[in-house]
Amino acid sequence: RMVLAEGGARALWRGAAPMTAVIPAQNALLFAGYGAGERWASRRTPKDGSAADASHSNQSSSSLLPVFCGGVVGGVLQSFVVSPFELVKIRQQASGGAVTLAVSTLAGNLGRVGLATRGLGATLLRDGAPHGVWFAAYEWSKRRMAGGCVSRDEHESGPTATSPTATDAAVPVCAGAFAAAVAWGVGYPADLVKTRVQAQAAKNLGAPGLAETCAAMLRESGGDVLRAFYRGFDLKLLRAVPASAVSFFAYEEARRWLERE
Repeated sequence: RMVLAEGGARALWRGAAPMTAVIPAQNALLFAGYGAGERWASRRTPKDGSAADASHSNQSSSSLLPVFCGGVVGGVLQSFVVSPFELVKIRQQASGGAVTLAVSTLAGNLGRVGLATRGLGATLLRDGAPHGVWFAAYEWSKRRMAGGCVSRDEHESGPTATSPTATDAAVPVCAGAFAAAVAWGVGYPADLVKTRVQAQAAKNLGAPGLAETCAAMLRESGGDVLRAFYRGFDLKLLRAVPASAVSFFAYEEARRWLERE
């Protein structure tokens, strides 16, 4: 209500331009890093090649560790591109004005190095391990739901059986939603700390470190950890859960289409 009163409906989209501009590079680095990290971890995951016990081999091949490692690598790589754009976004949201004005103001206050690195540590914490959790939670959930659908279809017959089209659509959507909730449960505190660090830098109020920022947030909340580090978590989920569901659905559909070619 306050945002609408101050800037009208356009204020709800303030800061969208820099984040829209970085999406192609962000996704390219995320998925390229995921692929490289997943392949690297897969080569180093011990596998049982014994034909006498195929279950061990299947268990190794279905391990989620390479998926987690791939997500961590992709998340770390994208952080270096995303962090300065989010700093510009926060400056624009706080002060208004054009993107060019926000960039020139930040560069003047922080210098080019500060523009690229302020809040980078917290961004790495938010995008590293949580992205590993995101990919691993998605893969785990997808396997469980896909296995359940196959088992149910084997026992159903006639017009009540689950159609392949419905199953193909529902699995990535539900798994993507679940993965976002789990991943943000892990990474949200780092996101709040990053926003606090970058907001102070955007207002030219000094450069508090991660530990100092965490201590200040705890003091302000009266020592309540949940209130300090999970404030606004419900709003984050309102955006992240559907976005993750749509992203993984589009990813699976694109991969299925490419494999048919």
